[in-house]
Amino acid sequence: MKKIVLVWLLLPLLVVAQKPNEIYVKSTVKKVKLFLTAGEMTHETDVKFTKGRNKLIFSGISAFTDPTSIQFSASGGYRLVSVTTEMDFMAAEQFNPRIAVLKDSLEKIKDDLQLNTDVYNSYQAELAVLNTNRDLKGENQNLTVAQIKEAAEFYRTKTLEINRQLSKLSKEKTALNYKLDYVRFQLTELNFNENQRSNQVVVLLDVDSPSNATCVLSYLVSDCGWAATYDLAATDLNQKINLKYKALVYNNTGNSWDNVDLVLSTADPKLSATQPNLLPWYLTYNELVGKSKSGKMAYQTQAYQETYRAKAENDLNIANQRVYDNYLLGKDESVFEQQNGLKEREISKLNARKDQKPVVAIKQIEISELTTEFKIASKFSCPTDGKPYTVDVKEMNLDATFTHVTVPKLDNGAFLIANIVGWQELDLIPGPTNVYFGGVYVGVSQIDTRNVSDTMALSFGRDNKVVVIRKLKQEMSSKKVIGSSKRETYLYEIAVRNNRNVPIKIVVYDQIPISKNESISVVAEQTSNGKRDLETGEVRWELSIQPNEAKTVDIGYSVKYPKDAQVTIAKFRTISAPSF
Repeated sequence: MKKIVLVWLLLPLLVVAQKPNEIYVKSTVKKVKLFLTAGEMTHETDVKFTKGRNKLIFSGISAFTDPTSIQFSASGGYRLVSVTTEMDFMAAEQFNPRIAVLKDSLEKIKDDLQLNTDVYNSYQAELAVLNTNRDLKGENQNLTVAQIKEAAEFYRTKTLEINRQLSKLSKEKTALNYKLDYVRFQLTELNFNENQRSNQVVVLLDVDSPSNATCVLSYLVSDCGWAATYDLAATDLNQKINLKYKALVYNNTGNSWDNVDLVLSTADPKLSATQPNLLPWYLTYNELVGKSKSGKMAYQTQAYQETYRAKAENDLNIANQRVYDNYLLGKDESVFEQQNGLKEREISKLNARKDQKPVVAIKQIEISELTTEFKIASKFSCPTDGKPYTVDVKEMNLDATFTHVTVPKLDNGAFLIANIVGWQELDLIPGPTNVYFGGVYVGVSQIDTRNVSDTMALSFGRDNKVVVIRKLKQEMSSKKVIGSSKRETYLYEIAVRNNRNVPIKIVVYDQIPISKNESISVVAEQTSNGKRDLETGEVRWELSIQPNEAKTVDIGYSVKYPKDAQVTIAKFRTISAPSF
């Protein structure tokens, strides 16, 4: 019997001894490896382990953390038991001290409202007593005129005093209700923001002896990324061009990044761990298509199945709904009791926040299969607001050859093109480019690495120092009727003048029409030794023009067709114009 009693006495001690040592870790993000549409967050913190089982609780983790991507490591000896995640629906207050202050203010306002109601009710009761006893004539009682006058004056004065107090209390109550609603909206908004990082990572591990260790926690999170953008500048045709490689970074994870080590990567963190099957690779024009025997598309990178996002969004909506119900739909007062525009707008906004989706639009781009990483030299900070912030990646001075291109039939402008050799070593990805020439902003161009050969052509916009004129030579053009046919002849002169102080090379494009009907015949009368493509009708001249020199080329053709037919030879363009 004594042994049994002893076991029961020791049982609580055994339970206590088996309880793990809980260590709450509040750490911020130290490193960010940012992919195009996701990011790897890394936390580092020093932890003091006790002998036996330790339970590390990392708080303040983004709600959209992929639980399958979590990695934990620590210095020293330990045995990792498990790594799990869970939502902490009460975490918001510990992250933002202002929430506790507002909650105290909320209780104070509620107390003031209750006092206002109590005082209001007491005056109402006093007024009710006056109204009940305002009959001046009692049984067997005759009142003099003076008594009646005195009683009437008393009732009037007292009633006016009470009504003034009631009006004052009503105004105070209205002001308190507005203040109450403002605090409620603020609390709801703050809790919605903090709920985005209400996730916890729980790590269980066994340690043989007490030790101090540096713990590293990393995980993938969506709702962040970067896009490439460039500044392209040139001072003159015989100078190098300057390329500034920049990135627009956004963070919508719920965790702000303060002085983090930032690495930008073009890798895909969502690649499947399953080995792919290599299928035949068939080439056709302008596309690469691989097909299996079943006719389906060959192996492609498996889409990342973000099933965890559905759970994360559900947990986040539950947390937001609790906040919404607690602060905006309390049982004591309802924000819907008083309808006004401010409340309706705020309620609509907060309702939308309960099912908030990422605010950054995603597009598809094609990049090299080789992964590139850019380590940003300086520390980087970025709030969690989904807005783009600029990061300087690198700056390069590039050798380039400049040429001009013009299509005067469509546009008399001469467009300056920079041809860059060896662009593959620059690790460029598609993105917009701000173009500057001679210190003047030219406009926005686009770097597109698809279908580019060894030389990349980047447009520097129009060059106003190169003048191009295309005009019809009236004396050499005619319209005639010959028997049952019409014959129209056109001859155009294209003049190019170089007003720069250096020689230029310019490519001029025009065209000869192509007949699609046997009864219509086209004859090229003049091409000034231009290279003519018989299939497309395109005519191309490559001209070298010295400073302050002008050169001309001619293009002429005749079209013969039945005189009763209508053939539109001249082309027209459509523009907007005022209508009166």
